[in-house]
Amino acid sequence: MAGAVMLSTMIQAHKPDLWMVLVVSLVVICIQARSNDDGTIFLERGNPGILSCPPVASGRIPLDQIDVMYWYFPRVRDENILISYFLGIVAPQNGILDGVYDINDNFSLVIENVTDSDEGTYYCRVKPKLEVMVDGQVTKRVKVSPKEPFPDVTQCTELISETACEAELPNDIKKPRLTCIVRDAKPAVALRWLLEYSDGDTQLIGERFTVQPSEYLVNTFTTSASIPVIVSDGDKFTYICQAYGEALGARNGSHVTPQTLYLTSTQPTTSLTVMPSMLGFTSAMKDAPDSSQNAVIGLAVALCLSLAVVVGLVSAVCKMRKPGQTNGIQLPADNHTDCETTDPLNEQSVM
Repeated sequence: MAGAVMLSTMIQAHKPDLWMVLVVSLVVICIQARSNDDGTIFLERGNPGILSCPPVASGRIPLDQIDVMYWYFPRVRDENILISYFLGIVAPQNGILDGVYDINDNFSLVIENVTDSDEGTYYCRVKPKLEVMVDGQVTKRVKVSPKEPFPDVTQCTELISETACEAELPNDIKKPRLTCIVRDAKPAVALRWLLEYSDGDTQLIGERFTVQPSEYLVNTFTTSASIPVIVSDGDKFTYICQAYGEALGARNGSHVTPQTLYLTSTQPTTSLTVMPSMLGFTSAMKDAPDSSQNAVIGLAVALCLSLAVVVGLVSAVCKMRKPGQTNGIQLPADNHTDCETTDPLNEQSVM
């Protein structure tokens, strides 16, 4: 009873310090639990990679207490031993060439060149001094980081900064859209669109995206997300496209802000010309004369028509009148001189 009273007195006297000890202890316990869990490690394809053995990485087994160690893949069988450590000697097993795998000073497995075929679960077995064998496992997945810059907005034509670009949207499109894309990544990344207002608040406006196999890089994926552009005369806002996923590594959560710029239509106006032949008619196409030409042509046509009328009238009168008669009066034949013509060659009149 006295011990309980003393403990209560100590707690009341050192209450802040005790709470600090409890918090620190809780954090340590959480860290140890997280370290002991068999998590998934992502290694970059085409680069060297390192896999840690959980019992060793957690500090459960001191490095100087390890006598024997084996690394297995994909199962714990003698024929699946990749490499071993025995009293300071590291040796590849089962015909594996030197340099493909190694065990470093932290007893982690070193993979010289990470490939897609290396994906799976790796097993480690450790024999501390004077203790039984301890097992551990770690799952390895291959990742392919996208090329920078990412994410990318397809309508952007110029980078303003690392996280901003200038997007061009023709104003002759009724419903313009912005499309965000991340190419050639493994595993596929996720995308979402946000609106950021002038006061700094953000609003999620789209988290639907499409994932397709990449066309250029084998066994990678391309993610895209498209949203309609909102036209508002009220509060000012900007668009933000955010990408997140294991393939982004340290740049998980990267974003880009497109500054939209509307352009006038640069497309030529198209017109349809209907030809007479299309309607069942035929016509001859001529160049239209200008106004001065119209006046000259009109005068010439009028003169020609007047001359034609005069000639026609004279010809008609000549045909209607008979020789020796005029208005019903008989004239002598030798005195008839109407409608005679003169031969310019012999200066003789021909009746």
